[in-house]
Amino acid sequence: MTVTFSVIVPVYNAEAFLDRAIRSVQQQTLSPQDILVIDDCSTDGTYNKVAELAKEDPRIRLLQTPQNGGPSTARNLGFDNATGDWVAVLDADDAFAPDRLEQFAAMIERSSADLLADDLLYYDSGAGCVTVSARATQGFNGKSITLKDFLSHNVVDGKSMDWGLLKPVFRRKFLSETGLRYPTDIRHGEDFSFIISLLLKGARFILIDQPLYLYTQRSGGISKKLSDLSRTSIAYGALANSALVLAHQGGIAGHPELVDLLKERASGLMRLDDAYFFSIAIRKGDIKGLVSRSIKRPVFVRQAFYSILRALQKRIIHNIKM
Repeated sequence: MTVTFSVIVPVYNAEAFLDRAIRSVQQQTLSPQDILVIDDCSTDGTYNKVAELAKEDPRIRLLQTPQNGGPSTARNLGFDNATGDWVAVLDADDAFAPDRLEQFAAMIERSSADLLADDLLYYDSGAGCVTVSARATQGFNGKSITLKDFLSHNVVDGKSMDWGLLKPVFRRKFLSETGLRYPTDIRHGEDFSFIISLLLKGARFILIDQPLYLYTQRSGGISKKLSDLSRTSIAYGALANSALVLAHQGGIAGHPELVDLLKERASGLMRLDDAYFFSIAIRKGDIKGLVSRSIKRPVFVRQAFYSILRALQKRIIHNIKM
């Protein structure tokens, strides 16, 4: 029996770049049953552009949220209207490798997964090319992932890519039976929270060690330019708070090792938040802000000190090479 897929593409003010995402789905070696493009009340020409694309391809179904609700609201509307056996989600600034759905179908036929995820290929929009793979799933091909495994690979220790950034495909029957949907009360880390909710309901999560999802980097690995595509703004503090909330959730709160992993994640995210705040404050000359954060969060002083040291090291190395 042939596996069928619905692909959900949430869009918001994506007129300038959504073609790449949608074309990558249209050109799959295993054709999707439908392509649900969910417009989250864009204020540019996104809706009309997708409407034109839909005239050319009957697989494209254009839906619109009643009001702007963020990526989770748009994805959930897609879930409610999907018809395929499996549902894939594609961000408007990303793309699929040509055989992504075909590779997933092959794994589905030889496994009992409810949730499948592959590795990422980093895309530099400034250079217009793929750079390297994230190598996030290396050594885990075909392996079933537990909640502890998932949390262990989301501690933000700088040693590996967070699995919360992976872009799974979902068995639609499992979503229907559990009634689970993306959390609409958060706009950052919703993928991470959603995967946890699925695992807590007993979903079997399997990884594929192939980079088949083209993930647009915020800052290009080759060009060093900020992406001109619409990647969501950084909100490390919100992500840290979300991790601490999850630590109190049923199915987690009674397991100290899981709670510790979420606390470790929160600490790692706050270190990133400190570094980001420091870089912005220095750029703006916000001395008052630096002092205020140091008082509220004493550990920030150490983070600032290390940031200054790294900057000096880079400057010294640059001067030596000249």
